[in-house]
Amino acid sequence: MALQALQSSGVGLRKILSHFPEELSLAFAYGSGVYRQAGANSNQKDAMLDFVFTVDNPVAWHSKNLKKNWNHYSFLKVFGPKIITTVQNNYGAGVYYNTLIMCDGRLIKYGVISTSTLIEDLLNWNNLYIAGRLQKPVKIIAMSENVALRSALDKNLKSAVTAAFLMLPESFSEEDLFIEIAGLSYS
Repeated sequence: MALQALQSSGVGLRKILSHFPEELSLAFAYGSGVYRQAGANSNQKDAMLDFVFTVDNPVAWHSKNLKKNWNHYSFLKVFGPKIITTVQNNYGAGVYYNTLIMCDGRLIKYGVISTSTLIEDLLNWNNLYIAGRLQKPVKIIAMSENVALRSALDKNLKSAVTAAFLMLPESFSEEDLFIEIAGLSYS
């Protein structure tokens, strides 16, 4: 359960974001590197920072990111941005992750998902991976004026609350509600 955001995380997160191509429809950070976790080690500066970048054109974004951050990618980099995007779109939850990256003295990982795939998951819970992540505390770092994306983000949260209400007994606490929402993507 998140207790509080780190004091300097907004500036530091935006500084890390500056190392990547700007064409993002949504960028957010999540996890123990951003939010203190109950019972977790209080040394947050050593925790990995987790990001998700939503892009309208994954091939173009990966192409630019390969030029800026070639060393972030696995062996797939030798096949180019089209193959990376094919793997991103056709395997797993529609997200391509680069992990264990040092950036501005911090260990990070970041996933890239297409805007259309994210909107589809937010609205229909196709796999509930990123949509489920967005039902938990996240720190939005950048967001475009994409009306369809903003609407889908709102609908995802409303759907999560509705589903949680349907799964809870007649009487429950606020904490019970939040635990049920947080558990939706795991069940």
